[in-house]
Amino acid sequence: MKIKPEDRFWIGIYAFTGLIMLIAMGVFGWLAWTSRQEPGIGRVAGARMQASAGSIPDERYELLAAFRAPEYVPETPAPKDFQNADFQNAMTRYANQDFARAVPELRAAANATPSFNAARFYLGICLLLSGDRISGIQELRAVTEAGDTPYLERARFYLAKGLIAEHDIPRAQTQLESLIAQHGDLEKQATVLLAQIRPSS
Repeated sequence: MKIKPEDRFWIGIYAFTGLIMLIAMGVFGWLAWTSRQEPGIGRVAGARMQASAGSIPDERYELLAAFRAPEYVPETPAPKDFQNADFQNAMTRYANQDFARAVPELRAAANATPSFNAARFYLGICLLLSGDRISGIQELRAVTEAGDTPYLERARFYLAKGLIAEHDIPRAQTQLESLIAQHGDLEKQATVLLAQIRPSS
């Protein structure tokens, strides 16, 4: 039987469609086989989907990360480290909310005495408030790693704020949970903030 030209056109369309479907089925089968061979990939993909489903809307990150600079109250009499001229000048600027200009002097004081946790704490705060979040996080993390100091609780709280600003929710949760376990002055604030950043179940 002679095939008409118009029939040839439709036969070609059907053949092409069938070829595309066979290719798609082959790709799907290959992906399924690969995921079974490498189970970790499937678990990671599932974890990412769960994380995105319960994640914080982008517009809320900045709101949750925002904070007012903690007040600086000079100690009387001032310990030796606090008598450092760079630190005193920096804290004058800090009191006037001139955070960016306080940074170089606080950094000089912290570098002169690496164990000067007050300088590192306020340096971290000033860096966060002047927009250098990564450096601010590093300074505040150094204070938390120094152990049980008068600045540990506050360093954890503001470190969590910096991490939230960077969308690093898991590490922010860790800091807040450690802070809550201290049962200090910031426990209630940390509990509220932790509830706000935890993904909904």
